[in-house]
Amino acid sequence: MIRAIVFANGVMDRWPVGLTLSADRDLIIAADGGLAHCRRWGVTPHVVVGDMDSIDPGELADLEKTATEIIRHPVRKNETDLELALKLAIDRGAEEIAVLGALGARWDMTFSNVLLLGAEFLSRTTVRLLDGVHELCCLQGSRQIRLRGRPGDLVSLLPISGNATGVSLKGLAYPLTDASLPFGTSHGVSNVFTGETASVTLKEGMLLVSITRAAGGPF
Repeated sequence: MIRAIVFANGVMDRWPVGLTLSADRDLIIAADGGLAHCRRWGVTPHVVVGDMDSIDPGELADLEKTATEIIRHPVRKNETDLELALKLAIDRGAEEIAVLGALGARWDMTFSNVLLLGAEFLSRTTVRLLDGVHELCCLQGSRQIRLRGRPGDLVSLLPISGNATGVSLKGLAYPLTDASLPFGTSHGVSNVFTGETASVTLKEGMLLVSITRAAGGPF
């Protein structure tokens, strides 16, 4: 299975606990200014993609002399650099994608990055946004996901495209069986892990799953 690690250009103050990467096994992509996070954490990306407006020209010139592939797009485009990076990961066969640095900068970009989880081209791919404390993923249509955590970690379920139906929860303090979560309510907020694993099942709709880790919790 191919896993992609994508570095976006948001806030990345800490490395997600438990996340390891391998240059031999993982496809490492920097979405334009996400290259700065690669530098900070000592990671060499296989690919840098975007319009390159957030990268110093001198650094870009140095990068062009290395084995890193550079895919340049025009500044006037219809996608954000992160969307381009996600599409590239899918085109290169990624079945799982971890996105770092996608949260906490501009609100509009943060919302855009979160809503990208619901994109049709990602509907059958496991994509997680990680920032060291939070994990976000999205279920579309008929799917089930297994979650890992610790007792006390918070789980919130947010319908983001109409109502979510056939929702079943196991391993959480407030279980559900074949329930409906209406769009525009807070009914699914702040559930709690009772053990180290939990599962979320969805029959129809689109459901954003948010995990907030207690200190030291695993990803």
